[in-house]
Amino acid sequence: MLLISLLPGTAFQAATMQQLFEGLKGHYQTQLGELEVRQSVNALELVKAQLYPTIRLFGSTTHYNSPTNLRPVTPTENADVAPDFPFSRNIARIGATLSMPLYVASLYTLADRAAVMQRSAREKKRIDVLKNEATLVGANANLRYLEELRQALHQKRSTLRTTEKIVRYKVESGRAPRSALLKVQDRLEQIEIAINSLEIQRENVRALIENLSGIELTRAVPMRKGGTLRKGELAPLRPLREKAEADRLAIDAQRKKLYPSLHLNADISRGYGESYASGRNVQRDYGGIGVTLTVPLVDLPNYRSIEKARLAHQKSQTLLAQSAEELRTRARSRSRQLRLLQRSLSLHRRAIVHQKQLLKMARASYQKGRMTLEEYLRYVDALFDARARYFQSKAQYWQTLAELAFLYGNDLQKLVR
Repeated sequence: MLLISLLPGTAFQAATMQQLFEGLKGHYQTQLGELEVRQSVNALELVKAQLYPTIRLFGSTTHYNSPTNLRPVTPTENADVAPDFPFSRNIARIGATLSMPLYVASLYTLADRAAVMQRSAREKKRIDVLKNEATLVGANANLRYLEELRQALHQKRSTLRTTEKIVRYKVESGRAPRSALLKVQDRLEQIEIAINSLEIQRENVRALIENLSGIELTRAVPMRKGGTLRKGELAPLRPLREKAEADRLAIDAQRKKLYPSLHLNADISRGYGESYASGRNVQRDYGGIGVTLTVPLVDLPNYRSIEKARLAHQKSQTLLAQSAEELRTRARSRSRQLRLLQRSLSLHRRAIVHQKQLLKMARASYQKGRMTLEEYLRYVDALFDARARYFQSKAQYWQTLAELAFLYGNDLQKLVR
């Protein structure tokens, strides 16, 4: 049984891996990945916005210690407006300014870098989802292993309790020493300790599944293979490649900051004041538009920034090469392990069948007095060990399959049902 709360006081049952995957998509880890993608989109738009004009309105008032012109005037204009000369001690202004880049080489490269970072964020989000799906499958397989191991311990306990009754009868009838009964009871106590230890491990695994999907499991979800593993490019390398490309573009952007840049600037304003000569209110409009060419000659901080970007690119390239080597080795190793685990499962199933037959014969021999208690208990332990190895191999098979699906970028929702 599996419960998930959608709203306070509401819940529904989920019994498939698909519902666990859906829970994962809506949980915090996936939401954080989506927010990172949105941040990368915003970063790209922020760079593009720098290519557009910037328009600002302004207003000001200033007091001067001597009459000051509202705008530059010619001598002939002063003669025409006398005595309302446009000079005042107190001047108020309102107006607007406009500025925009006509050519800034680094901005175009920064836009390209932001676009690459956006692709990297999308790939990272996808890889994180695949990784969490693989962790979810592995955790569910581990939970199933613990439950099957617990069930095997219950069966072993049932067998030993039957044996305890037989040994108790023999002790009471004087046909066996009391120590024989104590040995069986000690085995039963060890089983109780083992079951309790398994419950602690189950709680840890259940907490991991709940943290990933927001779903609280009371027992493992059944799993079956629903598709074929497709091998190809190692998926975790994709965001690292995009990151390395973005770091290369960062070097280019820093270099282009040393290129000449061209900006358009314009402003218009109206000044208000009281003419110092006549005392009457005067106003004047003033504006201009121009192009500014800026050529950096010496820019030591930018040289240091170029070196910093170059080191960052070298680091990302080294990390990419290291990750590629490690992931290729890991993928080859897991592929071999998967084939060996498939064979192990077949061998363990046959071993369980043989151990059951041996235990059946051992029980008959013990009841007839042709086998000691210690020898019989070894057969009981052997059957449990055979089952435990089978359950462990089955969990390892699912965990290895999920890890390979993550490495090769397979959709686990199609691979695991």
